[in-house]
Amino acid sequence: MRSFRAFEIDVAEGGGEVSSPLPRLLPSPEMEVTEHGGKKLDGGFSIFMGKMKMGSRELVNLDTTALVAIVSGISNGGVERLMSIPEAETRARFKCNYKFVMDQAHSELQYPILVELGDAVDGKKCIICETVSSEFKEIVTMCGGPEEQIRASQLLKQLIVVPDSPSARMMDLPTTRKLAMKNKVVFGTGDHWRAPTLTANMGFVRAVSQSGMPLLTMEHRPRALIGL
Repeated sequence: MRSFRAFEIDVAEGGGEVSSPLPRLLPSPEMEVTEHGGKKLDGGFSIFMGKMKMGSRELVNLDTTALVAIVSGISNGGVERLMSIPEAETRARFKCNYKFVMDQAHSELQYPILVELGDAVDGKKCIICETVSSEFKEIVTMCGGPEEQIRASQLLKQLIVVPDSPSARMMDLPTTRKLAMKNKVVFGTGDHWRAPTLTANMGFVRAVSQSGMPLLTMEHRPRALIGL
């Protein structure tokens, strides 16, 4: 039986500058993954995918937490399978991440996350910066299960990858533990394009807010990759 793996993104403890036109609007190169038995994914994920509009002039910037939440097995019907596993076995597989994963599973049963994520991107063009693209592909390759990898491949086809281009005002903030350079690049790129960033990394958002700088963001609940 395939062993389960959970992935949690480590997050720290909110008008941008005038931006130039977007580069040629080519979808992100998809990941090199093999379709699992030719299975086509449907349900909530397909509905979510249909909400993004490549031709829209309204942009949303997605960070890695958002991409992981979109493709997670927890978000895509895997909760019942997860909870059917004996607790002792699940604890052994997830180890210190057990509570993190199970809390998300219980939350998903009450409030399916693809509904709120779909509302956030409805009718909008979704962009990701190069840093997020690279990080997401690496995470999914290392921790994603077969279906999570398929969803990641399909999702990347619908996203626009833009160069890392953080706004000057973001880069002028001091780089600290709470204001890590990677996050400044990701959120700063959204700020550069005047696009709100969809994120679960509210620690960074709070740190920016405490600096006095307004930042366009949309919060979502976190989800983990669980190897399904």
